[in-house]
Amino acid sequence: MKTARGMGRSGFVAVLVALMTVLVSGCTGLGPVHVDPGDLPGVYRNDDTGAEIRLDAGGRFSAVGFSQDDVEIDGGTATLDDFGGTWDPTPSNFVYLQPEPDGMSDIQLWTVSSKKVYLQPDVDGPITVILVKVKES
Repeated sequence: MKTARGMGRSGFVAVLVALMTVLVSGCTGLGPVHVDPGDLPGVYRNDDTGAEIRLDAGGRFSAVGFSQDDVEIDGGTATLDDFGGTWDPTPSNFVYLQPEPDGMSDIQLWTVSSKKVYLQPDVDGPITVILVKVKES
């Protein structure tokens, strides 16, 4: 015969197992994952802000509609001029955007999937812009 105390432990274990299952399944929300670089080229847009990044298959990118806050440049929320440069996938979970001409620092474009990316200039800070793929390259 099981005592109430024994049943309590098994209940705790069941809850703990269920919680771990949810965490492992990825149901905890937006987070970066590695994406095959061949699946990344295309146009990504944030419909709320109009910001857009185009990743070309040849390793070039162009960006329009971003504010200085989006890419963490001091100076407020003024919209940046359109900019572009090269992009370089990493073996990790982000793509380096290397703006040209020099003057802006590299930008990390984090990958959630081949259909969703985001900017988070300070890894300890908030996500500044989420972009969804609207066109394959």
